Amino acid sequence: MSVPRFSVLGPLEVRRGTETLDAGPPQQQAMLAALLLSRNKTATACDLLDALWGDRPPGRPMNTVRTYAWRWRRLLETDPAAPRVLVSRGDGYQLAVPDDRVDVLTAERLAADADRALRRDEPDAARELLRQALELWRGDPLLGVPGPFAERERRRLRGLRLDLLEQRITLDLRGGRAEQCVRELTGLVAADPLRERSHALLMEALGRAGRRADALAAFRQARRILADELGVEPGPELASLHQRILNGGPAQPSVTEQPRCGDDPDEAAPASRPTPPPAQLPAAIPDFTGREDLLARLAAVLTEQDRTTPSVVALSGMGGVGKTSLAVQAAHRVRGAFPDGQLHADLRGNGGHPAAAETVLADFLIALGTAPGALPEGLAARSALFRSAVDGRRILLVLDDAHDAAQVRPLLPGSAGCAVMVTSRSRLSSLPARVQQDLDVLTPVEALRMLAHTTGPKRVDAEPVAAREVLDACGHLPLAVRIVAARLSARPGWSIGTLGERLRAEHRRIDELRTGDLAVRATFELGYRQLTPEQATAFRQTALLEGSLVAVSTAAAVLGAPEHGTGDLLESLVDLAVLQAPHPDRYRFHDLLRLFARHKSETEHPGEATAVTVRQLDFLLATAREAFRWAVPDDCVGDALARTRTAGLAFEDLRSARLWAAEECDAALALAARIADGILPTGRPAAGPGHPTNGTAPSGPGGAAALRKAVDLLIALSPFGPDPRLAEVLPTVRRLAEAAVHLRDRRTEGRARFLLGTYHLAAGEPARAEAPARAAVEACRETDDPVVLRQASNDLGLITSYLGRPSEAVGHYDEALTLARRLGHRSGELVTTVNAALAQARSGQAAEAVTACESVLRTLRTRPDDVVRAFTLYVLGLALHALRRHEEAVTRFTDCLTVSEKAGLSSHRAQARFRMADSLRALGAARPALEHARAALTALEEAGAARDATQCLMVLGRIWTDLGDFPTARGCLERARENSLRLGLPDTEEITALLDAVPAA
Repeated sequence: MSVPRFSVLGPLEVRRGTETLDAGPPQQQAMLAALLLSRNKTATACDLLDALWGDRPPGRPMNTVRTYAWRWRRLLETDPAAPRVLVSRGDGYQLAVPDDRVDVLTAERLAADADRALRRDEPDAARELLRQALELWRGDPLLGVPGPFAERERRRLRGLRLDLLEQRITLDLRGGRAEQCVRELTGLVAADPLRERSHALLMEALGRAGRRADALAAFRQARRILADELGVEPGPELASLHQRILNGGPAQPSVTEQPRCGDDPDEAAPASRPTPPPAQLPAAIPDFTGREDLLARLAAVLTEQDRTTPSVVALSGMGGVGKTSLAVQAAHRVRGAFPDGQLHADLRGNGGHPAAAETVLADFLIALGTAPGALPEGLAARSALFRSAVDGRRILLVLDDAHDAAQVRPLLPGSAGCAVMVTSRSRLSSLPARVQQDLDVLTPVEALRMLAHTTGPKRVDAEPVAAREVLDACGHLPLAVRIVAARLSARPGWSIGTLGERLRAEHRRIDELRTGDLAVRATFELGYRQLTPEQATAFRQTALLEGSLVAVSTAAAVLGAPEHGTGDLLESLVDLAVLQAPHPDRYRFHDLLRLFARHKSETEHPGEATAVTVRQLDFLLATAREAFRWAVPDDCVGDALARTRTAGLAFEDLRSARLWAAEECDAALALAARIADGILPTGRPAAGPGHPTNGTAPSGPGGAAALRKAVDLLIALSPFGPDPRLAEVLPTVRRLAEAAVHLRDRRTEGRARFLLGTYHLAAGEPARAEAPARAAVEACRETDDPVVLRQASNDLGLITSYLGRPSEAVGHYDEALTLARRLGHRSGELVTTVNAALAQARSGQAAEAVTACESVLRTLRTRPDDVVRAFTLYVLGLALHALRRHEEAVTRFTDCLTVSEKAGLSSHRAQARFRMADSLRALGAARPALEHARAALTALEEAGAARDATQCLMVLGRIWTDLGDFPTARGCLERARENSLRLGLPDTEEITALLDAVPAA
């Protein structure tokens, strides 16, 4: 059974063969019209609700839409074996219908064919194609179909028919059929008396038919109608045609006489009236806000005196960032400085067909007084004439939406009294511009002012948090802010929070950002269509990468291209304003552009997102393994990580490895979180350790293999410290552990729980670290994972030591030491030895701890390892302090500081500073001690190291007591006690004793 034919150029009609199908009630027809005219693209729920009811949908409107969809499926899909015609897409629908089955799409194709025929200089073929297109109209388009969408399309399709008809009549006139055209045009003018193009064609037809007087009478009639109805004079086309007929122009080449005195003054007036200065600036936007400093700067440059060349200002930036609005606003601000006129042209640089500079120059020259018949042919001649026409004048040009510098260059004046404002999505670096300004989004304050200006300040003041959330969802993009402001203004019954809820879901946010003819998606789509296939692929796939910044190296690995070529490709996207370059070799997307690119990938390139995730994960893990080997050279963990298909980056030294890890930590965490979320059922709690869930796990990107690699990636990055991101790391690792439980993968679960314990320990939360560390030990023993078991046993020793159970800690350290020796993990053996020494120092065996640390330092003379050396010096300082050998302790803490600063070990540096402060205090140097302790506390609190911060507060309490500032001492110790109680530390009694010893103020 063939797909039915659909007609919208008249009453909506659906035909299968010779049978006309029942299209149902008017609202059901409105839904079909919206789907047909979406041109095989998905119409979202938001689109359909707006199309059918606008701002006044009925109760439960989606139920009505689904009912209509069910009815259309019953009517259109009569063959079960045939492909679906109406397809569900997300919360919307897509009508899969060939273009040749829809009359309006056929008409548009015929019109495009006619345009191509004209470019081939085949007017007869073009005329026939236009005739065929016009025959498809059967009356008023979408007759009887209700709804805002149908009304908008009705207006558009009426205009399309008139455009096609006027094109066909123009060809008839050129073919010598003037008399036949007069009758048709007389009817057209009567039907639409405000359409100047029809009046012009009627005048030309009358002139070509030799009816000069009737042609002049037609002009007088058009002039009266326009004056009476609109209060305006005829435009340049009518006026110049009138002048040509008066002068015996092309319509009557044999007539040469000029109007005599006594002739009709209405006919003679245009010939003698001087051309007024052009004033073509569009109206400024009334709610324009922000950018005041930039506006002042642009105004100063445009109106600068004593210059020898025209002032040219070029504004560039992503779609929707407000380039046009700013240019028009600036132009209105300075128009008084250009009394000879203001010219404006839309260069259509982001459309399919940028405006030809030759055509733009013709419009400018006519506006400046050049008769159309006097226009020279060719771009060079018109450009030269334009420069002559503006020479000595003060004229402002606004050239909007330029495609490139080549399009703009012929339009530039040569006179120093002129100024030019150019807008373009791409940076026009080769233009001779005084200012090249890349526009950024609005500041939060500017965006809030714009929202308040349209919706009313009281409304924004009533919901300040919701207003900020809405603006954040808009990414402070001016177009998006304008759209949400307009939607809220048109819906006084909505709260700002209601719109915020609709914008919260990322998958539908872009579709929510539309109102009337303003739409973020449409603006972005224009830019996307200008990309080459290679650029479009890079745009989509880099947007799929996790992390706020995209490194060239990662992009190259994902795109499968050399790094140098990838850098050039990404720079070309920066030039086109779809990507930003905040740092060398690091790129980022505006949030809305990223969502747009991801939607493109999802809807037009299925499977692309999963492939990108797998490639990014492989590259990050391979590179993290190389970085790990620099951080812990002989640690066998690197060899125990999951294998990868791709090679990673190579590093020259530990510093470069540490820099890479810091830059990519954000991407690694985001990628791990995405993989876990792709496995875990939404809203379903995971089972506890060792208790697998029932049922089948949903497939995430890469499934179990991706989960193993995600956990191993974070293990490989763990030596570089999560300090600045602990708040993000802990929930992500917890989700990874839950996902492993969900997949019944005990080995991955053990590794994830090891990470969870490690990061709680790094956060100074030993009480919270104990349970996941014990679970990790149990799982690693069960799955024979000795490498991670050694690490987890070492951590469990640290945890029990911190919790005041040193004898238990020794047992865990013994197991870790045995495993390290079995694995040949020399640095691990040394670290565990120092950890055991730390437990000894805290349990009254400080002398034994000194001996153990000095032995480790001797070993390190032949095997340099800054991390182990810094830690050993720190523990040695603690043991010496416990033995009251304070001067030696200060020396060792100073050595630890030196090594830590050289190696960039921020946590060791902060620990050494406050421990050294305690030793200095014991030596009577309270003031220097205070400086070190304060600096250490700031660093520890910034890093989120709660346990060490508690210890530092105890030291500060002692120092302030020695200095006699008892209220400050008490404040520090009270904070320390609160932390100790919250973290479950064994220091509470000692802190309470210190508080009791502080004299009353």
